[in-house]
Amino acid sequence: MSSNLYLVIMLGVIFLITAFSVPSLFRKKCPNCGSKNWIEAKVCKKCGVPFQE
Repeated sequence: MSSNLYLVIMLGVIFLITAFSVPSLFRKKCPNCGSKNWIEAKVCKKCGVPFQE
C-alpha cells in the first residue's frame, strides 16, 4: 500500500472519529425544540427560531 493512500485512509478515520465523538463541532442544538442544525445555520430548520450569534 502506498504511503499516500495510507495517509488518506488514516485522515478519513480520524475525521469520522472526531465527527462522532465531538458533534458540537459540526452541529448546534436548537434551544427551543432541541433539533440539531448545521453550525452555520442562522435559524432552526425545524421550528424557525433564530439562533443567537
